[in-house]
Amino acid sequence: MSLLPPIKNLEFFEDLHRYRLNGQWLARSVTGVVGHDMPAKTRERIDATKDQWLPRGLAIHAALEAFLLGQPQPDPGEFEPWVTALLADDIWKGAEVLAVEYRLCDERKSLAGSFDFLIRTARGNVVLGDLKGVSSSVAAQSRKPATEQLGAYLAMLIDHHPTLTVNKCVTVVAGPGVVRKKANEPDECLGAWIDCWDRYQLLQPDF
Repeated sequence: MSLLPPIKNLEFFEDLHRYRLNGQWLARSVTGVVGHDMPAKTRERIDATKDQWLPRGLAIHAALEAFLLGQPQPDPGEFEPWVTALLADDIWKGAEVLAVEYRLCDERKSLAGSFDFLIRTARGNVVLGDLKGVSSSVAAQSRKPATEQLGAYLAMLIDHHPTLTVNKCVTVVAGPGVVRKKANEPDECLGAWIDCWDRYQLLQPDF
């Protein structure tokens, strides 16, 4: 397994959910920018259900990370139906793993984030992916792709690894016993991210 080298001097502090580059704190995260214009009621609903989605998200992300890196599987507990379906999906079969939970930054924007996986599929396509967990098969069907988020990761990936060509961006949505893959073209994701960043800038007093 030949993984992408990490970005030099980029650190992530999980307890703070903050990034530091060359000893300096970065001001923004990708998830923060993407969610900056989220309606207040939506944010309140997310905060109110954190005890449900956070353990689920941690469990499925830990399972996928261990699986892609060839490490022993952690106990999925009550989320076994999610994990079993996720790890059995065809996207992983014959794939070469290029990066897992990879940290990226854009020093000019004082921005950082981490994508979930980068693989070369059995057909030779390089796929940049984000994993989302949902509560039901119905939610897996209706969950929107993480187009803006993937665009941010792609833009930073191009900056740091310009010789690497990404052929597809995919949001992998894991529900109990079901997986839905929602694909976007890289240019579509980049355009969505640029639009998102422009909207974000308009609302910031320091721009």
